[in-house]
Amino acid sequence: MDVIKVSSVTGAGELANVIFKSMSREGKVQLRAIGAAAINQAVKAIAISRINFVPYGADVICAPWFSEFYIDNKLKTAITFCVELRWPEKAVSAA
Repeated sequence: MDVIKVSSVTGAGELANVIFKSMSREGKVQLRAIGAAAINQAVKAIAISRINFVPYGADVICAPWFSEFYIDNKLKTAITFCVELRWPEKAVSAA
């Protein structure tokens, strides 16, 4: 599964395209963002990426959690978003 680092200057539209391509290959992707501006860009990109899957009948679901990393020997807290595709369940008809 791809892990994409998101920064405050990451374009939401560009990131949405990266999410679409990665999820088209693997069905899920992780986004990792540190800081309010980066988290904002990640959330916007996830929302935009949903539009890309509408023609295929799929939806995007997201589960965020906190994760910690050392960067330059300093402990940083990030939000990691696990983004996956959800396909509609086929209706089962009673016979």
